[in-house]
Amino acid sequence: MVYTRNMQKIIVAAKSDNRVIGKNNQLVWNMPADSKFFLSTIEGTYLLTGRRTLESSQGDEVFGPHREFVIITRNKNYQADNGKVRYSIEEGIETAAKDGAKVLSILGGAKIYEQSMDLADKMILTEIHGIFDGDTFFPEIDLTKWKETSRIRYEKDAENPYDYSFVVYERTE
Repeated sequence: MVYTRNMQKIIVAAKSDNRVIGKNNQLVWNMPADSKFFLSTIEGTYLLTGRRTLESSQGDEVFGPHREFVIITRNKNYQADNGKVRYSIEEGIETAAKDGAKVLSILGGAKIYEQSMDLADKMILTEIHGIFDGDTFFPEIDLTKWKETSRIRYEKDAENPYDYSFVVYERTE
């Protein structure tokens, strides 16, 4: 495996208080502040995503010819117009490292987040303060392995219908 220690691996996600990240392959909230924060967080980074996230409604906005990214899928016949297709998180990380990535943003979905929890160095999360109905969930955060290092809380406003926080976690081990 290519040496990836010098590449920072960051999980970037938005989750509700009950860990919902989506339903029917879509976000269950419309939060312009989160969208702006998300896009600024991933700007200039190499992206890693699962196939379903790539194909989601927000995928068109995030993935395109102007970004370097790798798609993780189990489907050996999967073809993508942009990005590189790989079949495991480890292969995706190795591809990013071979391509010279300094920062890898891991963008989900749920299985990708779950498989990345022990590989990532940092998590940058938007916590949407509410309980939502969903079918896709962010993994539990093991606080013996992660420490919250930053939290900025915002109140709902005319554009953002829920209170929310931008939170950073750093790996402790």
